[in-house]
Amino acid sequence: MFSKILKSIAPVFAAAIFSIPAAAQIPVPNLEIHISHSHPPRLRHERIPPRPADGYVWIGGAWDWQGDRWEWVPGRWDRPAERDVIWVKPRYIRDSGYYRYEPGHWSNQRVVEGEDYRGWREKHHHGDRDRDRDRDRDNR
Repeated sequence: MFSKILKSIAPVFAAAIFSIPAAAQIPVPNLEIHISHSHPPRLRHERIPPRPADGYVWIGGAWDWQGDRWEWVPGRWDRPAERDVIWVKPRYIRDSGYYRYEPGHWSNQRVVEGEDYRGWREKHHHGDRDRDRDRDRDNR
């Protein structure tokens, strides 16, 4: 009886295991690009606690755009899901008087445009030509 149950669930278990790398490409909640009307506050100083075990990576604290304000997310030790994965720090990019916020994420995760950023981009940028013109003007 136990053998029959094991044989019937084995394919489901195997499918779940082999689908993990594909799942890593699915957008994770809070991995959305947002737009802010204000720059993020200065980074906070953090004391880094001892590494809990080999293979852990320190992820420094950062400001995260949540709704309509910046929220501090404290640093933490984390272990990458895969060996060749690296941590990508959050980015805060000034764009036409606003700040484009790209959250920190593992290199195997996909960051997507949030609704607020998508609407702002469509209103303020009319294609790559305008974006390139703004970049050229800012570099003068």
